Amino acid sequence: MSRKLAAACLAALMLSSVVHAEGNVYFVNGALGASDGHLDGSYRYGDRLRGTDAAGAVRVGVMWQDPVDRGIEVGYVDLGQVSDRYVVFPSNVRNEARTRGMLLGGNFTYRFDAPWYLSMRGGWLHAWTDLRTRVDGPYGVAPSASASGDGFYVGVGGGCDISERLSVGLHYDLYHVRASGGGADLGGDIGTAMVQLEYRY
Repeated sequence: MSRKLAAACLAALMLSSVVHAEGNVYFVNGALGASDGHLDGSYRYGDRLRGTDAAGAVRVGVMWQDPVDRGIEVGYVDLGQVSDRYVVFPSNVRNEARTRGMLLGGNFTYRFDAPWYLSMRGGWLHAWTDLRTRVDGPYGVAPSASASGDGFYVGVGGGCDISERLSVGLHYDLYHVRASGGGADLGGDIGTAMVQLEYRY
C-alpha cells in the first residue's frame, strides 16, 4: 500500500470518528454485479484489452443526515478482468489484466417519501492491475507483471429502504484507471453495475 493511500485511509477513519461523536451515523455496504471495461496503452504486443467479468465492492464511511444526506467513504473494489488475444507466429497469445483498487470519496443521497432514494458518489481511486500472458505454442508462458496508479471514480444509483437502517439498490459506477509498471502503461475506463446492500448504525 502506498504512503498516500495509507494517509488517506487514516484521515478518513479519524474524521469519521469525530463526526460520529456528534451524533451522525456510520454505514457499511457491499455490492456484487458485473464489470465492462477497456484498457488501452502498451503491454507486450497487445494494447487493447477488453472484457466483461464479475465485480464486487465493499465500502465503509460516515454520513451526515439532512434533507440531502452527505458522507465520506473508503473502500475496496474488484473490477474483474479484461483481456486481449493476438498471434505471434506460430503461437496464439492472450494477455489478461485483473484490476482491483482502494477508493476514498464522498457521496450524496436524497430520500423521497419512504422508501425510495437516489444517490451520487465520486472520488479518488488507487488501482493496481495484475497482468499475465498465456502462450499457446512453442514459446511457453511469459512472466507476469504488476502495474498501479491513481485515477478517479463517479457513480449514480437508486433503490429503497427496507427499514430505517437497511437499504437495497442498483448502482452504476465508472472507474477511470491508470496503471504503469512491469513493462505496462495502461489507461481506460471500467464500468460496473451492481446490486448494493447497505446497513447504517
